[in-house]
Amino acid sequence: MTTRALRKFESRLRLIKYSLIFVWIAIAARLIWLQIVDHGKFARAAENQHNVQIEIQPRRGTIYDCQKRVLAQDIDSYSFYVIPEKIVDKEMAAKKLEAVTKSGGWSDKFEKHPRFLWVARKTTAEMQYALCRAGIPTLDSIVESRRFYPAGDVALDVLGRVNIDNKGISGIELQYDSLLSGKPGTALLKRYGKKRTFIFHDELYKKPVDGLDIVLTLDMDFQQIAEQELKNGLENYGGVSATALFMRTGCGEIVACASIDSNGMPASRNRAIVDMYEPGSTFKLVAVAAALESGRYTRGTVVDVGGGKYRVDDRVIHDDHPHDRLTVEEIVVYSSNIGAAKLGLDLGDYTIYKSITEAGFMKKLVADFPGEAVGQLRRPPWRDHLLANISFGHGINVTPVQMTVLYDAITSGGKLSQPYFGKEVICGDGSRQPLRTPVEGKQIMTPATAALLRDFLRGVVEEGTAKRADSAVVEIAGKTGTALKVIDGKYNHSRSIASFVGFFPADFPDYVGIVVFDEPKKSRYGGEVSAPVFRKIAERYSILPGKLDRPAVKKPHAAPERKSEPKQPRPDSIMGLLAALRVESGIDGQFTIPDLRGLTIRQALVYAKEAGISCDFSGSGIVVEQSPAAGEPYQRGTIVKLRCKSD
Repeated sequence: MTTRALRKFESRLRLIKYSLIFVWIAIAARLIWLQIVDHGKFARAAENQHNVQIEIQPRRGTIYDCQKRVLAQDIDSYSFYVIPEKIVDKEMAAKKLEAVTKSGGWSDKFEKHPRFLWVARKTTAEMQYALCRAGIPTLDSIVESRRFYPAGDVALDVLGRVNIDNKGISGIELQYDSLLSGKPGTALLKRYGKKRTFIFHDELYKKPVDGLDIVLTLDMDFQQIAEQELKNGLENYGGVSATALFMRTGCGEIVACASIDSNGMPASRNRAIVDMYEPGSTFKLVAVAAALESGRYTRGTVVDVGGGKYRVDDRVIHDDHPHDRLTVEEIVVYSSNIGAAKLGLDLGDYTIYKSITEAGFMKKLVADFPGEAVGQLRRPPWRDHLLANISFGHGINVTPVQMTVLYDAITSGGKLSQPYFGKEVICGDGSRQPLRTPVEGKQIMTPATAALLRDFLRGVVEEGTAKRADSAVVEIAGKTGTALKVIDGKYNHSRSIASFVGFFPADFPDYVGIVVFDEPKKSRYGGEVSAPVFRKIAERYSILPGKLDRPAVKKPHAAPERKSEPKQPRPDSIMGLLAALRVESGIDGQFTIPDLRGLTIRQALVYAKEAGISCDFSGSGIVVEQSPAAGEPYQRGTIVKLRCKSD
């Protein structure tokens, strides 16, 4: 080989060598880039190819009533999923899923979600069984919490509901969602090699933080009684719906809040708080209280009510029960529209408007419920006929809870309270903390005026328009209301709102509440529809052991003379009567059955309960017979049966 040829060969060899070196340097650089610079990117891509991360819901907090009975809680349920990209025969799988779930479009879902697809979440036992037997490829399940309401739809409009992700969407579930919901965790579904299956990886599992439990002011005994009696009332009187709300006097605790539709099922919204209506005669207490507070009127001040007709501007006001002259007290007792209108006209529109707004109307009152309505009322100045109408509860829209708060102030010395549902939150260590800071109520009338109004309201039940609210079991005081509904801008005489607002026991009120019927059919009057339903609710709750804070009953009726047995003393005080009832036999503190004849049902039940005796009764009025008879030794577990008869 010539020197020239050798040099040419060596030159080519160097070129090849340098090219190879350059290639290896490039490969090394690329590897370094991939291994170091882009390592995280490709590691994430690889992980995403093999893993699917899903959110694990925390256990939602339990909701209790005031007696620590469960209203809402989470229970374990199974949620099913598939991995569409690993299903060979997608058409067959889609048909099986359609047959089990009764829903279609599975082929499209497979295409949209190839790596993970929920089939059914929080399933029932029946659905679990059907899916497990269907033989669907890659079908698997995880445990998720599902919301469960032990009492079914009881208090539905208060508690509200949650969505599929256990987030509150209405009611208390929405109001306290931040406390109840907790914090979600995460879990990984991972595929291993040729097994091509997905499993949970415990070491890659971030545990959720469970929500906190809360205690409400609701009393399930009261709630169930209210709902049952509203249903019975709709069956007896008809109507579009019925609503009731009851509070503990003086503190704002809502113990029952029920809304029932005409089909007998709980309403989906809380009508006592979010719906408005014209209150009718129950609203007369605003004008009457303002008149008494002005110092120009007393309970005995006489007002000319014109024989049942009174013209204001171009309108004529009528009374259902015509009178010529009535005292201020009788205006309430006999529910005179004309009397209330004259009081309002005399005081003036700005005075009445001020009394209305100071009493809590036209503003939100409930501390912790979403969607509360505030009412509707035109600002003054008002024409005389509008002022007259507002004075007896027309031309103004309010909510049932606003009316209840007004009457609560009457029972509490004239001081407003703030209604609320949330009582306590139970912390992780088991300690309890109040859910709200107590708010000092505003004084809207003097205690003296409030005391007068309580007397007036008892008179309404004893001799006025609410006689059907009178009870032999517990004394009730309150006011009836009847308001025509406005249809197409005019009052419709065939459609009305019938209501009763009251409290019990009348002398020492423990509970205040309202019952409202929308478009009752048998009668349009609150005294004939709502008053008896209120009475039944109050009676049933009052006879439950330990429910009333203070026994408050009528003075005992005189018992008939009985020659066969000595008559026992009837002291008016509880302790005095208990001393008379506990006739000691001298044998280990045992005592004989007391003589309960001649007492009202309420007296007999209160005294027997204080003596530790269980009773059952039939009839109404005064106890005329009892079994076992008075004087027989009392045996533990004995139930004394009482037969009662009206005077």
